[in-house]
Amino acid sequence: MLKNFLAPVTGRLVALANVPDSVFAQKMLGDGFAIDPTDGEVVSPVNGTITSFMADTRHAVGITAEDGTEVLIHIGIDSVKLGGEGFVGFVAQDDPVTAGQLLLKSDLETVRSKAPSLVSPIIFLNLPAGMSVTVEEGRGVCHGEKDFFTVG
Repeated sequence: MLKNFLAPVTGRLVALANVPDSVFAQKMLGDGFAIDPTDGEVVSPVNGTITSFMADTRHAVGITAEDGTEVLIHIGIDSVKLGGEGFVGFVAQDDPVTAGQLLLKSDLETVRSKAPSLVSPIIFLNLPAGMSVTVEEGRGVCHGEKDFFTVG
């Protein structure tokens, strides 16, 4: 599980507990990490299938990896309220994807001006019980990068 996972976004790592949204910070959807993006490109972190894509709002995408890991990538906080403004999608529901493939782009200035935060949670929806994710908060990461978090 989580082998060869790529960073989906370029930016600075944020511990999930410090995400400015209680649903994510309290790990109600699962454990993970967040990235405060400096680039609007979002790539697939894994080989898998798009299992949820909000075609109207384009602010989030769910992927089921080949190993069964379920990943949610959510760009910004309360960005659903933008109704798709500032987002362009390049995938659709049920599309197969490969690690590093472009999933969506966000206009960071548009999202920053209309959402409470650009911080983007990446959640493992089905992480086995007792496992948790750790990142080095503030460390820079580039989309496509490997080995930037630990699971234990």
